[in-house]
Amino acid sequence: MPLANTPQISVVPESELSFGTFMVFGSGSRSISPAGTVSDIGIVALEGRPTGPARFTISYDRGNQSRNAMELELEVVISVPAQARMGGVEARLSAVETDLPGAMRITPGRPFRLVISDCRTRICSRTFQVGGRLDVTRHFGGAQLVLPIPVDVRVIAIDRRGV
Repeated sequence: MPLANTPQISVVPESELSFGTFMVFGSGSRSISPAGTVSDIGIVALEGRPTGPARFTISYDRGNQSRNAMELELEVVISVPAQARMGGVEARLSAVETDLPGAMRITPGRPFRLVISDCRTRICSRTFQVGGRLDVTRHFGGAQLVLPIPVDVRVIAIDRRGV
C-alpha cells in the first residue's frame, strides 16, 4: 500500500508590487491599492514599467486524495523591507493593505489569521493581492528600486469535520 505524502503549506509570489516608472523632485509618494488603483503625491508619472499590486497564492497540499471537508486556519505574516537606498534615492514602503477580508490593513511583521473553508481537494489555495505606499526622497540621480515583500505562513489548526 503506498504511503500518503506529508501535508505541506507554501506561498508562491505570482507578481511583485510594482510602482511603475515615475520622476520625483525632492520627495513624494505613490500608493497602489490591492485592486491596482494608483494615487500620487508629488510624483510625475512616466511611461515605462506598469504599476500593479503584488499577488501571492497560499497552497495547502493535504498529502492524500481524501475528499473529506476541512477548514484550515493559517497564520500569515507579511514583512516589508527596511528603507532602501540606491544612489541618491531613498524609499520606504508603508501602508500595506491586502484584499483579504479581515486583513485589509495590516501591520507588517505582525501575524494575522486566514481561514480556508470547505477544502475538499488535495490542494486548496487562496490567492490575494497586496498594495502599499512608497515614500521616495531624491537627493540626486535616479534609481530602479525593487522592494521584495516576504510572506510567511504556517498552519494553526485543521478542522477535519469541515464546515
